[in-house]
Amino acid sequence: MPPDTAAPRRRLSGWVQGEPLLAVVLWGGIYPGAKLGLAEIPVLTFTYLRVVLAALVLAAAAGGWRPPPAFSLWKPLLGAGLAQTAFQLLLIAGLQRTTAGTSAILLAAAPLLTAAWLAFARRERASGRQWISLLVGLAGVGLVVRGGTAGFEWRHLAGNLLALAAAGAWSWYSLAIGPLVGALGTMRATGGAMAVAGIFLSPIALSGAWRLPWAGISWAAWAGLVYGAIAGMVVAMSLWGRSVGRLGPRQTMTYAYLEPVSAVLIAAVLLGESLHPIQAAGALLTFAGVWLAGARDYGMGGSAAAREAPAGGVYRSALTSAPTSRINDRK
Repeated sequence: MPPDTAAPRRRLSGWVQGEPLLAVVLWGGIYPGAKLGLAEIPVLTFTYLRVVLAALVLAAAAGGWRPPPAFSLWKPLLGAGLAQTAFQLLLIAGLQRTTAGTSAILLAAAPLLTAAWLAFARRERASGRQWISLLVGLAGVGLVVRGGTAGFEWRHLAGNLLALAAAGAWSWYSLAIGPLVGALGTMRATGGAMAVAGIFLSPIALSGAWRLPWAGISWAAWAGLVYGAIAGMVVAMSLWGRSVGRLGPRQTMTYAYLEPVSAVLIAAVLLGESLHPIQAAGALLTFAGVWLAGARDYGMGGSAAAREAPAGGVYRSALTSAPTSRINDRK
């Protein structure tokens, strides 16, 4: 009698879930894709075009964007838009100065920064084990920021600090977008925040955009820009949201730790980048701190933004701030 091969396949399919795995791979490609675009497109113009394109695609995916039904939602919308503006500018400026893999690792520290802010602001109570997780994670961040190359470069240090500041801005956005997701749904809330960010960026970005030699931009630079706005945002976010709705936030969140790994591998193939052993050790400490901070038995006192915040990712906080039952609501 031939051996039964269906059971191992069923066990493997139950352990490896395609939707969140594909989402983190798509997110990992954002960083090297942005590096390709930034080689030919200035930071402000690249950021502006990506934000506007993402807002248009999100509006189409949500069936058209409509103003918030309640006046009380305009304040969080403006706050989320301002946070998204800061995040996009810091992220892209950092990517121009440091490696794609390092940026991805530092963005993975966003939940640590969120938890630290909630604890220091006394908005959430942190246990002793929680403080240990923060210290471990932040020690890892320090190793990644400092780097380990033989020749110290201020440019890379500045890029690492900008990437870390982008993680802080992402934490701010994660907290600001929560009320909007609950009221409008993920797509409308994220698209609205992107639209506001585009409005904020317009005065400083349009003047430089007019002078750009558009005909001389290569297809690779355009591909990096379009990929980040569409595949890296709408497609990946939709896959992640479906996974959260089907598997639950905690099981889905385990895949988030693969995103920086995906970014490092894709950057190695496309850009020839490498990660120094000291930075790799710092990455492991960072991931350990994030994992400990999100462990079930000592959460941050009930905050959905802190407990279910992603371990990285450019576009997913809107999916983790809302109740699970509304993750896939696309009103």
